[in-house]
Amino acid sequence: MNVKQEVKKARKGDHEAFIRLVLDIKMKMYGLAFSILRSDEDCADAIQETILKAYKSLHTLKKAEFFQTWICRILINECHQVLRNKKRLVPVDNMEEMDQAKPASDYDSLDIRDAVEQLDEPLQTVIQLFYFRDMPLLSVAELLGITENAVKGRLFRARRKLLQILGDTPERKEKHGSERYRDEA
Repeated sequence: MNVKQEVKKARKGDHEAFIRLVLDIKMKMYGLAFSILRSDEDCADAIQETILKAYKSLHTLKKAEFFQTWICRILINECHQVLRNKKRLVPVDNMEEMDQAKPASDYDSLDIRDAVEQLDEPLQTVIQLFYFRDMPLLSVAELLGITENAVKGRLFRARRKLLQILGDTPERKEKHGSERYRDEA
């Protein structure tokens, strides 16, 4: 598929061309959304809203060849909006019930998920794209519209912040076995 031609057709009102563009990247969009939201229902909401916004604002896309990057940026913003909305809607006294109702998977049982969610959005995004989606630095930079060095800087700050949040776990103590850890034991 020639993305430039499809975008051109879609801009002229060809709804089928827009649908083809979206269908071509639907799995990538889902994977990206799931790496941020970890819920099929939330992914569906974010993707639906992204497609609607992209369709309405297709005329603002400056270079047709960057359609995929452009729509993924919209999707990332929508995913973060879903997370913000969820934080506002969850009553504090229901948190314990929700934690007990969560299905336990290897990933969900780790403190890392919670720690990543405590990061600021720009740091969360680079961690999710680089580590959870296995995107190369350059791809993350292009997707976010920042330099590769900016991505490296965010990753550095995110890792440092994650270490602060996670603290010294027993696993880290065993692995590193430093004098400090042996004295505490």
